Amino acid sequence: MNDPPTALVGLHLNPCVSMKLDFTNPMALLLLGLIPVALHLARNSLANLSSTRRGISIAARILLLLLIVLALAGLRIRTTSRDLALIFLVDVSASVAQDNRQEIFDFINAETANAGPRDYVGVIAFAREPSVELAPARKAALGDWRITEISSNPKRDYTDIAAALRLAAALVPEDAAGRFVLISDGNENLESSAEEAELLRVAGIEVYTRAIGTTTERGPSRGEIAVRDLDVPGKLDEGEAFDLRVTIDSTRDADATLRVFRNDSVAAERSIHIAADGENVFVLPQRVEQKGFYTYRAEVEAIGSDAFVQNNAREAFAIVEGQPKTLYLYGDARPSPAVVRVLAEGSFAADMRTAQSAPATLAGFQDYDLVIFDNVPASALTAAQMKMVQSYVRDLGGGFVMIGGDQSFGPGGYYKTVIEETLPVSLDVRQKKHLPSLALALVIDKSGSMAGSKMQLTQEAASATVEFLSDRDSVGVIAFDSDPYPVVNLTKVEDKQAIIRQIGTIQALGGTNMHPGLRMARDWLEKSDAQIKHIIVLSDGRSEDGDFRAIARAIRDAGMTLTAVAVGDDADIPMMTMLAEIGGGRFYAADRPDNLPRIFTREASLASRSTIIEDPFVPRLVRPSQATNGIDWSAAPPLGGYIGTAERDSLKSPAITSLISDKDDPVFAIWQYGLGRAAAFTSDAKPRWAAGWMNWPGFGSFWTQAFRDTVRRKSGGGLTPRIEITAGRGHVSVEATAPGGEFKNNLRLRTHIVAPDLSTTDITLDQTAAGRYEGDFAATASGAYLVSVSEDDGQSATTAGAVNSYSPEFNIASQDVDMLARVSEMTGGRVISSDAASVDLFKQPSTKTIPHEIWEALMLAALILLPVDVGVRRVLITREQLAFAQQWIQSKLRRGSSAEPDSAASVSMAKLKDARTRVVLGDAPGNETQPPIESARETLAEQDSKVLASADTSERTEPLASRLLDAKRKRRD
Repeated sequence: MNDPPTALVGLHLNPCVSMKLDFTNPMALLLLGLIPVALHLARNSLANLSSTRRGISIAARILLLLLIVLALAGLRIRTTSRDLALIFLVDVSASVAQDNRQEIFDFINAETANAGPRDYVGVIAFAREPSVELAPARKAALGDWRITEISSNPKRDYTDIAAALRLAAALVPEDAAGRFVLISDGNENLESSAEEAELLRVAGIEVYTRAIGTTTERGPSRGEIAVRDLDVPGKLDEGEAFDLRVTIDSTRDADATLRVFRNDSVAAERSIHIAADGENVFVLPQRVEQKGFYTYRAEVEAIGSDAFVQNNAREAFAIVEGQPKTLYLYGDARPSPAVVRVLAEGSFAADMRTAQSAPATLAGFQDYDLVIFDNVPASALTAAQMKMVQSYVRDLGGGFVMIGGDQSFGPGGYYKTVIEETLPVSLDVRQKKHLPSLALALVIDKSGSMAGSKMQLTQEAASATVEFLSDRDSVGVIAFDSDPYPVVNLTKVEDKQAIIRQIGTIQALGGTNMHPGLRMARDWLEKSDAQIKHIIVLSDGRSEDGDFRAIARAIRDAGMTLTAVAVGDDADIPMMTMLAEIGGGRFYAADRPDNLPRIFTREASLASRSTIIEDPFVPRLVRPSQATNGIDWSAAPPLGGYIGTAERDSLKSPAITSLISDKDDPVFAIWQYGLGRAAAFTSDAKPRWAAGWMNWPGFGSFWTQAFRDTVRRKSGGGLTPRIEITAGRGHVSVEATAPGGEFKNNLRLRTHIVAPDLSTTDITLDQTAAGRYEGDFAATASGAYLVSVSEDDGQSATTAGAVNSYSPEFNIASQDVDMLARVSEMTGGRVISSDAASVDLFKQPSTKTIPHEIWEALMLAALILLPVDVGVRRVLITREQLAFAQQWIQSKLRRGSSAEPDSAASVSMAKLKDARTRVVLGDAPGNETQPPIESARETLAEQDSKVLASADTSERTEPLASRLLDAKRKRRD
């Protein structure tokens, strides 16, 4: 297909103004072709028009079409401006030496002094991101402005010159030519400035560059040592020996200590000598005996000065293939002997820890193929650790099993947490009709010491508790400082959002007096008809005096229970403990305020007696699964109790509920959650509830099959991923091979990236060669990046990892003057010497052509011309009408210049009318003896003479006088 015809028309009116047309609009070309047609039709029209009207009509119609054509063609008027916008781009990243900043300020101030009144000056400070220090403003408006400091504070861990150039280009005023001065060491490490420089060249913006020194090259006192590389094989087998290589750069000779850590334990330590010239490569032999996900970290500690400590360590990952590895966390004093026996008999290499010893990093969880929580309370984990468990299962394909107990599921405080989202059962059980009703009173300290995060987390805890309750339950909220305040009167939980909004209005202020608040809560609950009544009191300080033993005893005697939550080290721990003991509830010392939501929901769950169900029952098989296959469930002994949960309804990945209780509550359920699998057993695996099961032959079979069904699937499909991180970008490459060694092509791979902050990103891998797939992602944060790759079925995934130990900003590097010179050369600028005080950049000639769109004015003119065209053809105006119009206009013009005669004529007319009135009434003054007719005649004659005399003073009154005389003659006749 041919391109549409185009035409460019330029017209230079004078050196500063020009016009330009671009006939690329097909509609403009079509209308342009209609002009001859319109001319032909007008000349051959049958309309009866005179030659003058026909000529005017043709001219108007052609001009109308021409105006529309010019508007559609984009007629623009171009003017030129010699005003200059000089914008300084100052690099404030970590690699730039700070002690030469004053000389940069002096340079900027000297150049600014040379600006003309209409020139613009602007300043941008940049590092990872650019920030406007001074928006471009005319020198006349700036006056005596001088830069003395950089007030903005962008993150200094990266240098993005391209982003700074892009922002500066957007700030150039339309009426001025742009010119930039880039002051930097040239060590960019995010984007490339080459592409941006090309765009600036096209826009006519010149970039002048000035190099400044780096932090590590400012003399011997700025010595710098950095671990440049840590080389570890990505895949290893159990027992395999390998060489770990550490490469160190230095700007000075130094003695140092090199330490290598494996999973936070020292694997090697060596005294080394580092030379300033040449590479310093150190090889340390290593061996791994067990399967796992290993993190290696190399650290160097040198004697003497070191500009950056960020680059003294580097990390890497190694994955060791072998038998499945299990992390078994238990919340009781000892692990379950029965579970320990099952793990040993099933050849699960188990690492057994208390709940408080859970891994602190996602890589720590990734070291295992299966994670088991046995009666682990949520309070033993941080919010970050719970999020790690979710990411470990969902994004990295790990296996997770939660075993019940009085500290697990709802009673463990997992309601409304990410762990609940991971489980195949729901913890929202209060909607079940067979559960008893609950009246809950929350007594919350709102004294001044609760301000900030404490109050915010307390409000979240109270709100989560309201969410847990059912519409059969009641809740009341009392806030106290020196006095108690009813925030929410005891009411049915029907409008949860309204209650939560009221909780959000609590503000921390005042003293601490808990006793009246407890008394108000007791009075409220006494009036309630709920089957269970419970109070939760929270405080972070010491209350005013009161008989707390008596109020706690009164609460207990009224059939209620009282739980006390002490927040922080300043709380009155003995008194709060006493309240819980006498009140029959529980005491919590919340050393971390972020535990409050889990404490409150756990309390609501325990107080409602809806979750710990200790009635013996025999589990019933309702849906077979791999864990329940081959077991005679009719011979299963009873379990002594379980934690109440509800079945989860999910259309995307429905959970399989295999075993249920006599109340139809889930006992064992399992599902596919993301790339991994999660299972829930709501009874326990200890003598409290599973005493009969522990000696039953099906116990071992069930748990062995459950663990194997949940454990991470072995990597399938021959996928071998690798991650590399360079200059803030991560690169994933995957080799896909079949069992026979041939390449697998045309695959659709699911790739999940887990960042150090546990955020996830899905990226698409493009096939770049036979069996090779590649993709990129942003990796500017420091820490571990983990990737899982699977085929479309998502049933098996393989993982890899890389660590962005530190930004390349902290590498040992000198000025990149070549990069700065390239930017100047590409844009038509030049390099400014680093010792130049001023070069007067405003004297360099520069002009800018400014286009002005005028299509709106053209269309407006066409609209005005349209009625003229129609009027000429449709409306006939005679010569007499034109003459009359001319005479009328002239009379209007003369009226303004004859104001005094008009006044005289007006006075005469008034007298004439008065006389006529007297004639009609017959009482002309001064002539009573004469006959009325004669008297009237004399009076009229006298008045007519006066009128004629005044009429002589102005041509404008002549027609009026004539008409008056004619009227008089007619009356006389």
